[in-house]
Amino acid sequence: MFGIKKKVLIVAATLRIGGAEKVARDIGLYADPEQFEVHYLVFGDEIGDYEQELQKHGCRIIHMEAPKTGYVRFVKDLRHLMRQNRYTAVHAHTMFNIGLIMLAAWLEKVPIRISHAHSALNDGGGMVKRVYEMAMRRLILWFATDLIACGLAAGDRLYGKKAFSKRGHLILNGIRTVDYRFNREARDRIRETIQMKDAFVLGHVGHLSEVKNQSYLIRLMPEILKRRPSAKLLMLGEGKDRSMLEGLVRALNLTERVIMTGNVRNVADYLSAMDVFAFPSLYEGMPLSVVEVQANGLPCVLSTGVPKDVYLTDLVRPLPLDKPDEWIEAICSARRNKPERYADELKEKGFDTETVMQKFLKIYERAEIN
Repeated sequence: MFGIKKKVLIVAATLRIGGAEKVARDIGLYADPEQFEVHYLVFGDEIGDYEQELQKHGCRIIHMEAPKTGYVRFVKDLRHLMRQNRYTAVHAHTMFNIGLIMLAAWLEKVPIRISHAHSALNDGGGMVKRVYEMAMRRLILWFATDLIACGLAAGDRLYGKKAFSKRGHLILNGIRTVDYRFNREARDRIRETIQMKDAFVLGHVGHLSEVKNQSYLIRLMPEILKRRPSAKLLMLGEGKDRSMLEGLVRALNLTERVIMTGNVRNVADYLSAMDVFAFPSLYEGMPLSVVEVQANGLPCVLSTGVPKDVYLTDLVRPLPLDKPDEWIEAICSARRNKPERYADELKEKGFDTETVMQKFLKIYERAEIN
């Protein structure tokens, strides 16, 4: 019917600053409010960084207890929410508990049921965890209408390689490339602000957690300083490992050489202030930060735990983590070269946010409004 909006439920565990969360956020910001009414379901009481922005844009934020507090109750509450709102599409970004979300959406006859994989992390676990993942994967494959992943490794992890190759769709994460273009003025301003005017700046962006492996970079710093005496490590992000990392910095007498900013809104300005970017993750899905870095024209040294999906330009240098000498050499020898051109290069390759968001919106548009 003319004038009736399609209702979309985006399920994200949180709306704090992060890669998967940013993808989820962007959907609400790019969806035409004349065509779509977008709701967000997040777990727990935490108010995420993106919530106020989304509410101002007309999106509704709904908080619910996390599935792990009780699976039966979670499905029951979720069904009630879906029945009340009569969604035309449900788009879930929460890895294996997506199985429960797809089951609830199928029971409530939601026509478009999208499972979206964002991580290739496989940290093992015991028999109980393996059985849980097997059960959730089966529910996803039974009840989802669309299997999406931000990278091949992430798709294989959530759906299984065979299923993803048959039914899956790879939709790489996008960014507003123009926002990440190298900016000389921002570079000078940030370097002045954080007292790095004449430093060789090694940068990192990421949630401070074990899988991101920031301690690896801190341990490299003493050797990097032998090669580049002006070197400083600039780390953007927040997380549970912060106190541990700060202790490591003190233990290595690097308090004047390592700056941890926490989360920042103007990430692009900080990227422009860097000379080289390092990303020693143990596992990744399709990290947006690495796309942003390349749009900024910043040389980036990545671990081989980062999927090849993000090898988008000639700026990428993948290295194994068991070769620290090679990391030191790659970092110390890195140089920017005509950084302004890379934002346009990525846009031409289809990595602009608007291009990516239109792919999701076209899936939502398949649903008929009853």
